[in-house]
Amino acid sequence: MLPKWHILIGFVVSYLLVYYFNFSLVVGLIIFSSSFIIDIDHYFYYAIYKKDWNPFNAIEWFYELVEKHKKLTITEKKMIKNHILIFHGIEFWMIIFILGIYLNKVFLFILTGIGIHMLADWAQLIYSHRPISLKFSQILVFIKNKNKKELE
Repeated sequence: MLPKWHILIGFVVSYLLVYYFNFSLVVGLIIFSSSFIIDIDHYFYYAIYKKDWNPFNAIEWFYELVEKHKKLTITEKKMIKNHILIFHGIEFWMIIFILGIYLNKVFLFILTGIGIHMLADWAQLIYSHRPISLKFSQILVFIKNKNKKELE
């Protein structure tokens, strides 16, 4: 999903939480910002994979990749490696949850923002006939990537 949609969805949900459920403005801002900052792992993936830290190159590369991916058949998509996105997996969410329980509940608000983000991502995966497991467990993505090729 494009960042503009995550920003819009995060803003609307955060606004509703502040306005209708009496969340503080600070909590609303934490939830809002975490609902789209999670996508920084896409940039990390690009930077490590391409050995290029230029964010503008990363944006261009991802837009090109999305267009190429759209042209693939469902069968072809199954043969392509999926990106390891460290913040898009339950492994990371469990760390945030534990920090929220034992360290500071701010992490639970961050986890709420991540949840908003993930619901949007899962909806898009379902819409594009792709398994939601791609953005549920990054260990599973790593395992399923065996014998698949990169989309270039």
